[in-house]
Amino acid sequence: MRILLVSTQDYIHHPVPSRHHYIFEELAKKHEVHVPHFHVSDGRARETRLIVHEATKINIKNPAPHYFLNSPYHFRVIDEIIDKEKIEIVVASHILAGYAAVKAGKKYSIPVIFDLKDWYPDSAAIYYDSKIFKRVVYNSVLKILLKNLYLSDVITTVSPSLAKVLKSYGFTSVLITNGVDTEVFRPYKKSVGIKKLGLMGDEFVIGYVGSLENWLDFESVLKGLRLLVSENLSVRLAIIGRQLFTDYEEKMFKTIQTLGIGDYVKFYGFVPYSELPQYIAGMDVCLIPFKISPVSEVALPNKFFEYTACGKNILSTPLPDLIKINPGNILFYSNYNEFVDKIRLLYDRTGISHSRKLTRKLRLENYDWKRKAKDFEDLMNKLTNH
Repeated sequence: MRILLVSTQDYIHHPVPSRHHYIFEELAKKHEVHVPHFHVSDGRARETRLIVHEATKINIKNPAPHYFLNSPYHFRVIDEIIDKEKIEIVVASHILAGYAAVKAGKKYSIPVIFDLKDWYPDSAAIYYDSKIFKRVVYNSVLKILLKNLYLSDVITTVSPSLAKVLKSYGFTSVLITNGVDTEVFRPYKKSVGIKKLGLMGDEFVIGYVGSLENWLDFESVLKGLRLLVSENLSVRLAIIGRQLFTDYEEKMFKTIQTLGIGDYVKFYGFVPYSELPQYIAGMDVCLIPFKISPVSEVALPNKFFEYTACGKNILSTPLPDLIKINPGNILFYSNYNEFVDKIRLLYDRTGISHSRKLTRKLRLENYDWKRKAKDFEDLMNKLTNH
């Protein structure tokens, strides 16, 4: 099968792999998969099985102007890929470039799947501080998104809550959740993680893995850490990742300095994907600290599956789909006082053995990326009559 993927990211240079990397690298073992390259990130180029087509004419690293100014070129490149490569099916996920893809799909009478990874009007608007600008961005993105969804043959999405949002707009969808590479993410001894983290080994380690952007609430975490330190608890915060398109990491540095907790927080930046489980092994509890917002209301993040596959307890703000799926290893908090209470609970080793026992209820093989790739393959076969 000849597939065109129009992803939401710079497929080659973005430092954090997305569901599209996991799913379509697997599909490319059997199928011919093409992807346009939006050169908006500066990360090291990753190896890929996909056939890459350069789609950047105006090289700007800020995402919004990059996609807007390059959109006429995207229309041309995507049309040419479909025509010259005899594409049989399109999987689009981008807003502007996605519109080019669904329009081209209709032009050439080939099926289009729109893979909705989150509710884009909210996730686009969250980058901006001005209420007026937020509203302009929200309404503009919503208008284009609804066109994309209307023109697509099938909509796939990542969480039950996002499927409900789609239903409220009159769209049905196929649920293909995020997942985990169970061959990579598995438990390691804590001593392995402590060595990777460069710690002494007697600390209680609170960990986070992922990009640092303004949809997170580290303010409550850092405020809670200061209180825990004042109680003479031997705690450390280990953060693996960095900011990409906002100044959130810089704001975190300022807060840490103001609170006087610099000795208790360590930033590691991005680390090789294959080594992530070893870093996670050194963590006693792993964080999913989303702000309570429309973005978090529909989120079912990859990191939940990755932390769980590593056998870890999780401390999360109350994401609705995590509350429903919770296999017993997640504790929830809504503010810094609850965060502190839950850390004290885990620090005292109550609740841990119970949580780990209950994680067996989540059948991780059902969430392996190979399974998700097979779900996509089955759907595409049905649409193309393969």
